[in-house]
Amino acid sequence: MIKIILTTIIFALIQSLLYADVAVYLKSNISAKNNLTVSDIAHLDGDESELVKTLLIPETALKDGYITKNEMYQLLKNLVTGLLVIHGSAVKLVVPEISSNADSSLQELSPIPNELIITKGDFVTVKLIKKSIVIELIGKALQSGKSGDEIKISLQSGKTVTGKIVNNVVECYL
Repeated sequence: MIKIILTTIIFALIQSLLYADVAVYLKSNISAKNNLTVSDIAHLDGDESELVKTLLIPETALKDGYITKNEMYQLLKNLVTGLLVIHGSAVKLVVPEISSNADSSLQELSPIPNELIITKGDFVTVKLIKKSIVIELIGKALQSGKSGDEIKISLQSGKTVTGKIVNNVVECYL
């Protein structure tokens, strides 16, 4: 079953690369900032990609902390005259933490041991990994956990997977 799904995904990727006028590859997460553009949240390929790179993302699309595939499509559909293909389900906006220390370069980058990183109900980045293929998508945490814990995640398809928390991402090996 997984081979069929992966084959279908690979075929769709190859087809979109060959035939799309604009292919949009959403990044999994980005640092929130003012005046985000399409090129800040996605990699773009195709004949008409230069037209949309500098397009500003409206504030209304940013207020929930995610920019979904559908929001991106609605933003670009009237600008792209040919085939528009969007890869990825959503972009998570990460708000950078500001240290109260004078020297923010000394700020600790790794999480504090035994501190909950993911709370039940959070939307998290999920990496589905099989050999050399990695698919990133957004899922909903069904359990809370800290770095190194295994937790259950509900995917948009309704399927539940179990993965390990690594660097604020849940990794699921298939």
